[in-house]
Amino acid sequence: MSGVHKNIEQDVVEQILSTLPPKTLVRFKCVSKRWYALITNPRFVAKHLSISKHNNRSTPSILLKRLVHKDSETQAVFSLLKFRNDVDGGGEGHSFVSGVEDIDIPSSMSLETRGSSLHIIGHCNEIICLVPAVSGEVILWNPAIHEFKPLPPQPYLPNSPEIIGTLPGWPKDVPYSIHREYMDSLGFGYDPRSNDYKVVNIGYPGVEYSPDGYNINLPLKTAVYTLSTDSWREMKTFSLETQSTILFPDRFQLYFKGMCYWSGLELHKEVHLFDAMEEEFIRNIIILFDMGDEVFHDMLLPGSLSDPFEFSFNMRLLVWNESIALFGLQSDNSPYGVSFGIWVMDEFDGPKTPWTKHICFELTEKPLAFLNSDEILMEVIKDTSGRLFSYNLSTKTLKYLPIDSVQNDSAAVVYGNYSIVSILGGNKLENTDNSTNAGFSLFEYSFPPSHSMVDNEWHSYSVWAIPPDDVSLKIKKVMQALRLEFGGPEIEPHITVVGSIRMTQENALDEFRSLQSCVTSGYKAKVNQVVTRSFYFQCVSLVIDSSFSSDDESFELWRATGACGRCFGFHNSVRPHLSLLYGNLTEEERRKAKEKVSILDKSITSMSFPITRLALHKIDYKDKTLKSWEKIAEYTLQYFD
Repeated sequence: MSGVHKNIEQDVVEQILSTLPPKTLVRFKCVSKRWYALITNPRFVAKHLSISKHNNRSTPSILLKRLVHKDSETQAVFSLLKFRNDVDGGGEGHSFVSGVEDIDIPSSMSLETRGSSLHIIGHCNEIICLVPAVSGEVILWNPAIHEFKPLPPQPYLPNSPEIIGTLPGWPKDVPYSIHREYMDSLGFGYDPRSNDYKVVNIGYPGVEYSPDGYNINLPLKTAVYTLSTDSWREMKTFSLETQSTILFPDRFQLYFKGMCYWSGLELHKEVHLFDAMEEEFIRNIIILFDMGDEVFHDMLLPGSLSDPFEFSFNMRLLVWNESIALFGLQSDNSPYGVSFGIWVMDEFDGPKTPWTKHICFELTEKPLAFLNSDEILMEVIKDTSGRLFSYNLSTKTLKYLPIDSVQNDSAAVVYGNYSIVSILGGNKLENTDNSTNAGFSLFEYSFPPSHSMVDNEWHSYSVWAIPPDDVSLKIKKVMQALRLEFGGPEIEPHITVVGSIRMTQENALDEFRSLQSCVTSGYKAKVNQVVTRSFYFQCVSLVIDSSFSSDDESFELWRATGACGRCFGFHNSVRPHLSLLYGNLTEEERRKAKEKVSILDKSITSMSFPITRLALHKIDYKDKTLKSWEKIAEYTLQYFD
C-alpha cells in the first residue's frame, strides 16, 4: 500500500504545482531534485501550459511594446497590461485596465537590443521572437521565467556577412538588411509534429538586369532555425513559384495552429524595365508556411482587397474566436472615404470564397489585438500621439486607455505571462515509439489541422500557345535528351502566354471562350535566345521575341499576348518562354544544359514557327511531376502564311 500512497502523493503534488505561476515554479525547482525533475519534465510543462491557457481565457492580458520618454530620451518599454471584464455593464462593454507592469529586458542582452530598434516578430506559447532592425540578431525571449536566447547567425541568406557586397548594386560595406526591413522576412512558430520551435527567415536576393532591358526577380532564399538543434539549415523555396510569377512573403502576421502567415505579393518573374513600376505587381495575397511539412502555400484575399487597382491598405491578420480574421481598410462611400472591414477565413473551397465579411465600421486606426470576442485594442495612427483605445464591435463605442506611447509605433500580443517553456533546452518532448509520449504535444492538438484550406481543392490555370506537331516533335527530342542527363518531368512543348490565373474552373472557361473572339488569327513565334534561370519552371528555356516593333510577326505576337492577358485580368508585357527543362539544377549544371541544347539541335535556338492553337490548362504548381496537370479546353487560330 505504501507504493500506492506514494503515487497518490506524487499525483497530488503534480496537480497542485501545475496550477502555480511561473515565478513560483522557478523557485520550487530548488526544493529538491525530484521537484526539479518534475517541473522541467516536458509532459509537466505541456500540462501546465494547457491548464494556464484555460484558466486565463476569461482574463486577457496584453504584452505591449511602446515608446516612452525616460531619462530625457525615447526608449522602448515592454508593458504587461492586465484587463478585467465589464461585469456590471457600466463600461458599455469595455474591459478595464486592472494593472500595468513594465517588464525589464535582461541587462545581459546586448546593447543593440535596447531602445526603439527592437521589434516583435511573433509569439507562440508565450515565447516572444524579437529582432533589432539594424543588427538583425534574432532573439527568443520568455519573460515569465526570465530566459532569453540569441540565435546563432545564419550563413545562407543575402544579409549574411559572408554574402554582403555580392549583390549587384549594393554597396560592399552596407549590410543587405539595411536596404530592406529585416523584420519583414522572419516568421516564428511551433511544429507540433516534432514538438519543436522554428524560426523561418526569407531572403530576397534582388533583381538581375538582362542586357535586353528586362528586370528578373531572382528566386527567394529561405533558412529555417530549429530550437532543438540550435542551428540553421537552408530550405528550397520552389513552392513560392508558378510558371510565370513568384510569391513574395512581405510582412509576417501571426502563427496559428501549425501555420505561419504573411501578407504577401505576387510578382512577375520578369518584366520590361519601362513597365517595372506599373506591371511587376499582380495582386496582394496571403502566404502560409506549414511548420511540419515545411511547404509554402498561398491564398487570395477577399474581394476587392486582392485587386491591385482598388485602394486598400493596413491589412492585418489576427486570431478571433479561434479563427483567422483579416482586417482591411478599403475605399468606399463612408464619411471618411474608407472603412474597416473584418473578414473571417471559412473552410477553403475555392480562391474566391475562403472569406466571409462579418463587420464593417468607420475607423481608420491600427488594430493591435483582440481583448475578447467583441473588443479590439487599437492605436491612433492619424497623428503621432500613440494613444491606445478599445473598440467594442457590438456597442460601436470606443474607450481610451490610461496608457500611451509617444509615437504610433506600438506592437501588442495576447500574452498571459504563464509559460514555463524553456528556450535554453531541457523540456523538449522527444518523438519516440513509447506509448506514453505518442501523440503528445505542447499544444492541445498533436498535429496541424486539416489542410482543407490549402490543399488541392482549387487550382490555378494557364493559357498555352501550342506549336505545330512537327515543331513539337523537334523540341521533344531535345527535351528528352536533357531529361536523360539532368532529370525532371516530361513537358508538353508550349509557350506560357498567361500564367497564374486564379479563378474557378467555370470562370476560367468563360474567359477562355471570350478570348476566342479577341484572338482569332494565328501568329509567328520567333526564338530569340536560350536562357537558364534558377527557377524550377524556367530552368532551361527558349525566350520568344515579343518586342514591339513595326515587324509584323513581333507585333502580332505582342498584340495576341496582351489580349490574352487582359481577358484574364493581367495588364502586362511579360516575355513568353518555351521551357525545355524543369529542374533544380546548380549554376554549373544549367550552364552545361544550355550548351547541350546547341549541340543537340542548334536550329531550335533561332527558329520561327506559327502558333495555330491556344489551350487552357489546369495547373497544380505544387505537383512538380506534372501528373495532375490537364488540358481542359483548346481552340484553333486562323493562320495565313
